[in-house]
Amino acid sequence: MPTYAQNPAPKDQFDLTITVNDPPGPFQVVEGWMQYQIVNMDCLPPAEYFSGVQTTPISTSLPIKLKKIDSGTYQGRIALDGLVEGDYFGHGVCRFMAIGPSVRFKATGAADDTRFVASVDAEAMRGTTKFTSYYSSANYPRDKEIASYPDHGESSPDKYVAHLRAELFSITIATARTAQP
Repeated sequence: MPTYAQNPAPKDQFDLTITVNDPPGPFQVVEGWMQYQIVNMDCLPPAEYFSGVQTTPISTSLPIKLKKIDSGTYQGRIALDGLVEGDYFGHGVCRFMAIGPSVRFKATGAADDTRFVASVDAEAMRGTTKFTSYYSSANYPRDKEIASYPDHGESSPDKYVAHLRAELFSITIATARTAQP
């Protein structure tokens, strides 16, 4: 697997502000990543001979450096053109499409903590500037039945039954196009 080159001078950048509203407790682990996908499969090595399945991963991600502003606010920057297109496999130039940024919050960092994940679709960022996901506080710091539960939340409090809505917290990702010099 080659290492894809990071674009040293991206032009399509966005600043992110991530806010946790009414958290059930502190989060010691806060991570972010920007995901990309190869859009032209002909640049990849041939599919596995016997099954015909493409075994080379078609997506990759770059970490997002998140700066803590206060106990519930973080800032970072992403680039939709964050990877350099190139001939990584000897089959022609691979082109990348941005999938979008994601953030993950964990209470303590223990292996069985719930992973509260919020994501934004890169295409939606061009027209919308705020994305909020809602989560049940009952899953903090860990789900009672599923270790390392990946909680992706819901887009609206209305997706939860009425008696649980008072026990929700949210993660909001606000995006703003970065001014170019």
